[in-house]
Amino acid sequence: MFRKSKPEPDSASRRLGFEGRAETSCLPALMKAIDWDAVGAEVTAHLQALIRIDTTNPPGNETEAARYLASVLEGEGFEAEITESAPGRGNVTTRWEGGGEPPLLLLGHTDVVAADAESWTRPPFGGEIAQGFVWGRGALDMKNMVAAELMVLLLLKRQGLRLKRDVMFAATADEEAGKGGHGPGWLLDHHPSGIEAPVILTEGGGHEVRLGGRRFTTCQVGQKGICRLRATARGRPGHGSVPHADNAVLKLAAALAPLKDHTLPVHPSATLRTFFEAVSEGRPELRADLLALFDGETSEAALRRLPLDDAERAGWSALLRNTASVTMLSAGSGINIIPAEATAWIDGRLAPGQTQESFLAELRAVVGGGLELEVDQYSPPLEAEAAGEFWDVIASVMARHEPEAPLVPVLSTGGTDAKHIVPRRPGTQVYGFMPYRRQAGSGELGLVHGHDERTSIEELLFATRVIYEIVCTYGGVRT
Repeated sequence: MFRKSKPEPDSASRRLGFEGRAETSCLPALMKAIDWDAVGAEVTAHLQALIRIDTTNPPGNETEAARYLASVLEGEGFEAEITESAPGRGNVTTRWEGGGEPPLLLLGHTDVVAADAESWTRPPFGGEIAQGFVWGRGALDMKNMVAAELMVLLLLKRQGLRLKRDVMFAATADEEAGKGGHGPGWLLDHHPSGIEAPVILTEGGGHEVRLGGRRFTTCQVGQKGICRLRATARGRPGHGSVPHADNAVLKLAAALAPLKDHTLPVHPSATLRTFFEAVSEGRPELRADLLALFDGETSEAALRRLPLDDAERAGWSALLRNTASVTMLSAGSGINIIPAEATAWIDGRLAPGQTQESFLAELRAVVGGGLELEVDQYSPPLEAEAAGEFWDVIASVMARHEPEAPLVPVLSTGGTDAKHIVPRRPGTQVYGFMPYRRQAGSGELGLVHGHDERTSIEELLFATRVIYEIVCTYGGVRT
């Protein structure tokens, strides 16, 4: 049973002259009626409170964050439901009830990665304000967006908007650990009414990219798949004082060594093609190099010619193909024992259109047939449409705020909770868009999962305002 909140009979929508689907432009009046300075202070305080709740995953402890969010929502008249997949692994859901058109879900996760406090300038769970930033683990990934989405729900309630669709809110557990057994996937299996929606807004894009002197704003419409596996070499055990060639460690090292210099085949995606077309419009010389990226024989040379820094070049190369990163090793039990087996863990990421089987075939062609490959985790690559009503709404809203930085679709080399949702509900369109007017890979955006993670207070308010405008526009308040 989902929890919802209905507009008040004497809502602001009545006072401003619209009810249900708006017949005139009311959004400018709605936006003007809001005290955005007060909103900025409030959303910042919510972010600080969320950061001060240590939800490091593992173990998670997301229930405490869910309780905080539920208390805020209930204090404003919402009915918020907390569900636990296991003790301490809490999710909170609610909705603002609207008309009969398909709902929109505002989705965020409350768990964070670990933080080494001694390496931080300020306490990672202090939520301190300094130099115009809120500091702390989760400030960018992604308690900032959770706070912004919470604020959007509160504003909808306070203005009493009667939209043409429900606006749902879910703050969930267990995104950072990868397998997501306590978050959106579990909710879809056990409490689907609280999270099921055909269109979802969550983390991923919203930052700025620059190419050839032009600016663009990104919206994440897809992500690479995951194929994590163990590669094991077997040999003959023995005493360390008597070396022999059938050494499992040496066999593993030799098999994996080609991964250092070998790039897997190019697999262009629809999203990358659309992105390249958009950023090269009116730039034939740039378009030629971008198209050359799709040819395995010319791809690397074209990457070197493009005006990219090293981090951007590496990211683009990864988006064009499957990748395999060796991340952990295990072998032996003593310095004087030659082990019978040695294992490496490989983090494989799959380009759109690729499968577990196609990836393993490419990997096998590089490492040879001497290793046992055992898949530990698999989720397919995803792509939503860079088109349709919701895409158009995001594009139109951003065109008003950043007319010199048109919206472009992007893929992520990493993953979001979309990987737990789309396989269970094929056809769901998941868009990553947390507006942040900073260039990807530079400044504070480079601190995601790093030391001194922090988010700009100015940009947090900007994001809250933009997301509210997107929700109102998609919900039926016409511009």
